Amino acid sequence: MTIKINGSLSPSDSKIVKIEEFEVPDSISEIHLKFDYIPRRIESLENQITLSIYDSMGNFVGRYDNFKDFVVGGNPSPSAFRILPLPGNWKVMLENDSLISHVNYTIEIEFTGNEKYKWYKGELHTHSIHSDGKFSVKELNEYLRSHNLDFFFLTDHNNVSGYRDLYFDKNSIGFIGEEISTFKGHILTLGNDQFVDWKEKDGSERSLSSIRKEIDCIHALMGVAHPSMFGEPVCGGCAWKHTESPFDTNLFDFVEIWNGSMESKLLNMETIYSWIAELRKGKRITATSGFDLHSSTDPEPSFWLKNHFYLRKLELTEILYAIKHGMTYISTDPITINFYDNLPGKVVKYSTEAKFKFELSDPVKGRSMIITKNDIIDLGEIYSGEITLKDLNDDDFAILIFFDKNETPLVITNPVYFKKVR
Repeated sequence: MTIKINGSLSPSDSKIVKIEEFEVPDSISEIHLKFDYIPRRIESLENQITLSIYDSMGNFVGRYDNFKDFVVGGNPSPSAFRILPLPGNWKVMLENDSLISHVNYTIEIEFTGNEKYKWYKGELHTHSIHSDGKFSVKELNEYLRSHNLDFFFLTDHNNVSGYRDLYFDKNSIGFIGEEISTFKGHILTLGNDQFVDWKEKDGSERSLSSIRKEIDCIHALMGVAHPSMFGEPVCGGCAWKHTESPFDTNLFDFVEIWNGSMESKLLNMETIYSWIAELRKGKRITATSGFDLHSSTDPEPSFWLKNHFYLRKLELTEILYAIKHGMTYISTDPITINFYDNLPGKVVKYSTEAKFKFELSDPVKGRSMIITKNDIIDLGEIYSGEITLKDLNDDDFAILIFFDKNETPLVITNPVYFKKVR
């Protein structure tokens, strides 16, 4: 598949950056980009234009300034990054340093490859001896491997020094993050190998918006941990007391709707209900779980809701993209879900009737329900089937929750979005 973008510039566009956008399809392996413009020169003077390319998460992926084929992918050109191109809206920034004449340009973009998606399991909230945990990073890695996790994030309190142990261990399945523990609540950041402080240099509290700007600059994600947790004197700073909502999508990419094990059920259910209420108001914020691991000497977890992520490869950029776009669900072992065509985070277009089809891998006893913007559909003991969703809004969603006989959730999906087309 190839697309072309044509445009023109004039001398008045000198010292101005012009942005062109293009859509990258799912599943591609490489992007080949060619750029040319005429005239390049008039006698001894040159029209000077270079390109900077950014992916759908805002990450810089390379620079084009030599009129050769620019390739982003597994075999990149010299000035591009070796990454699997993320789907979505990409930007090309034309940096017009000096234009001495009118210029016509062409950007030709070819997409190649056919990557396959699969589900991976990951833990997003862990601690080690680099803060208040009892695990060494190596012990934490081995412990999570033994519980069939494909990856985890190390999120020590107000510290990222554990990245050394992660990166120098060839058997590590970990990525670095941080639990920014303020006096008014805890923030999880994922993908930052730089320390992010919640304090100014004079010790005063930073605004959440300034922390968010820093997170954006280092291309990490930011979410809220256990917003309904007990605060003082049980857990200093654990309860969310900031004036900003934990579901504020201008600040946060995700919210931890389940923290710990079954002992925290009542507090977690409060967060789940709040999350559903925000979805019904039109907010799109991803729900995650975190076991908040601290010690290898703790009893084996009797109830562990694990995160499942829909990825093409087990890479940091893929994981962050899946979290940002809600391509995740939560379940306890051994339950997994076949979603058929209605995958979490995806927009399903329909004209007359919307269908929600699912199948749980383990037919445990319990009850299923589908929640939409205006309805709760109690399916009883059904653990598979195709459900017709009635009376949906033009822009609606559906999430699936499966409870055991004690009304403990065993499965919680992120929303599938439904859009009616006429």
